[in-house]
Amino acid sequence: MRAVMGWSPEKRRKAALAFLAAAVAIGIAVIAVPVWLAHRHYDRALEDMDARLMRYERLAASRPALEQKLEAVRAMGGRKYFLKASAASLSAAEVQDRVRQFIDATGARLISVQVGAPKEDARFRQVTVTVQLNASTPSLRRILLALESAEPSIFVDSLMVRAQVPPGYKMQPGFEPEMFIQFEISGYAVAG
Repeated sequence: MRAVMGWSPEKRRKAALAFLAAAVAIGIAVIAVPVWLAHRHYDRALEDMDARLMRYERLAASRPALEQKLEAVRAMGGRKYFLKASAASLSAAEVQDRVRQFIDATGARLISVQVGAPKEDARFRQVTVTVQLNASTPSLRRILLALESAEPSIFVDSLMVRAQVPPGYKMQPGFEPEMFIQFEISGYAVAG
């Protein structure tokens, strides 16, 4: 303070004006920066709302066309591709019955059928069944063709085929050796 008192009046006036200018600049910054930040925030929010409104208007304009497409899909009967039962145990029984029919029709021998845990996927329920059987190559081909072309749609998720003949085995004409086959099949049901 003593050092300032020793300054000339002109120098003190300039220092006072500099302090006043700094105080005014700080005061303006304290007011202007938050106002500018708020303005920028609300500008971005308005731009976002405007873009969202334009997107919603485009969607609303396309609604009649989408409804026509939805009616066309409903007319195709898409429900026939799903399992009839909505409960997991009944859906699994439906898949088991279908597979048993296909296996019995081809002359293959069923070893076991195991039901896996159902998986929920939004509105749909995936039911998985593991099947083990002994069958020849033509029988396996007929079983897979029947599974592929059946309605409701049943999908083969994994397939394991093991030959049950020793190495160097010579096939006799007209005789197909049986193989051990294990596969997982799954079908989808509309949940609830």
